[in-house]
Parts: sequence; structure tokens; C-alpha cells
Amino acid sequence: MSALLPPQSTTLERAVDQSAAARLAALPAVVSSLWNADTCPPAMLPYLAWALSVDEWDETWSIDRKRAVIRESRLIHQQKGTLAAVRRALASIGQGDALVIERGDYIHRNGVALRDGTHRRRGSGGWATYRVVLREPITIDQAQRIKRLLSAVQRNCITLTAIDFRKATLRRNGQAMRNGSYTRGLVNTSIS
Repeated sequence: MSALLPPQSTTLERAVDQSAAARLAALPAVVSSLWNADTCPPAMLPYLAWALSVDEWDETWSIDRKRAVIRESRLIHQQKGTLAAVRRALASIGQGDALVIERGDYIHRNGVALRDGTHRRRGSGGWATYRVVLREPITIDQAQRIKRLLSAVQRNCITLTAIDFRKATLRRNGQAMRNGSYTRGLVNTSIS
């Protein structure tokens, strides 16, 4: 470092330069580990997520979940606008077993589709819609987070019609409080 000082440097400046050089040499070189989701220190994970444009981030997630979301972000960005990106985004936040139904509000009246409540009859305008059926109950806040995430990875011409988790509704077993944080299984999809 001393080679960078001009020839007219004072003795004090040279001493400070040598002290700083000794301190910097004693620090471990961790720069290469900062760009890897598996080796990045936990305190630096939010900054790595920001640098890699992770679409949705929650500080309450476990360290393993945060690392998984960061790892998946590159593939999600490569596939943005496709059904695979929607599925990968859902899997990255722990909803990997979710069912994504394309043409979520449209079925043909040809006797093939079952009338089990997953589809509604509608005209031909439903081609650009999809709905997500979750297998685990989620809070309303988690549903809002999923809606934001899906709107970030889907194509702009596609519409999410519902986030449905009626198959995973809460049981009356005293474990969940009726405080307004859960619904009975269907979430309004208008992004607020």
C-alpha cells in the first residue's frame, strides 16, 4: 500500500498507511463467499437477495428457506412469464405441492371435465387465467405475499383468478385463533 502514497507524504501518513495495511491483511478474504447463497454469512443474505433481484423476501423465514429462495432466483428470472416460473416461485417459498390450474375459470362442456368445484363454466374469455390450489393453510398476509410473488413472475396478460386453500382449511382443534389472520380458504386476488 505504501507504493500508492506520493513521495512528499509525511511520517504520520506513512504510519497510518502501514497500520491500515496490516489490519487489512489480517482480515479473511470472504468476498468470493458473499456471492454464493450456500456460503454467504446469514447477516448478509438480505443484501445478496437484493443484489440478485429476489422478488419476495421475508425476514421471518429460516436461514435454509432464505438460501433456497436466493438459489432459485436465477432460474425464476430465466423462466419469467412461464408456468414453470410460477411453479418454481411457489416451490421456493414452501408451496411446492401447490396445484396450478391454467384456464382457471374455463371448461368445455364436453363431458370430460368433472364438476368438482375447481372449474367454473365460462365463455371463451377465460383462456388467460389461472388459479392456484394450495395444500397447506396460509394466513391472509402470506396470501398477499404469494399474490405479489406471482404477479412478479407471471406474464402481464395472464390473470390470477384465485388462491384456493379450501382443501387445507383450518380445523376446530383449538390451535388457531379466530383473530382475522386466516380465512375460510379463498383469498380475493385483487392486488392491494
